[in-house]
Amino acid sequence: MLPWNKMFPFPKDYMKQDIFKQTDVENWMSKATQGKLPPNPQTLGSTDFFAQSFDLLRSAQAKKNKKKRNEFKAKVFETHEEVFVRFAVASEEQLSQIKTTHNTTTLFIDNFPSPGDKQTIPLPCIVKGASSRAKYQDGIVEIRLSKETAVPVTKVPIEIIKRKSKK
Repeated sequence: MLPWNKMFPFPKDYMKQDIFKQTDVENWMSKATQGKLPPNPQTLGSTDFFAQSFDLLRSAQAKKNKKKRNEFKAKVFETHEEVFVRFAVASEEQLSQIKTTHNTTTLFIDNFPSPGDKQTIPLPCIVKGASSRAKYQDGIVEIRLSKETAVPVTKVPIEIIKRKSKK
């Protein structure tokens, strides 16, 4: 006799006759799943596959539309000497709310597109600290940042360690 027959959940006489009683199978299944499934299938939600699919699709589209409204898009490009960051502003009144700062690798825009929002734009290269300027024209803000061309080089001395000879 093969060992898998010992692990089979049905008695051996069922295997010989090839007859399964529906009530016995239901009893075994209810014992196996006892306490794991809710008694009422309606508590799991809709069982209609298409209804569930359309609900998921609607919720995903709603999230995407919400993101699009608050989405911030800035164009970043560079020349040999400067990095440019451009973004659209709805009105000149909004300009008074916007605050821009930067460090050598990142540009920060506060209170845009709405008060309290913060935007972080990674820059493609290292820029100088105090050489930035910005202008507003035709609904576009353009920030120019000069590239850091003189990268500091530090000399690293090499220490020579000699082994002591054994006598």
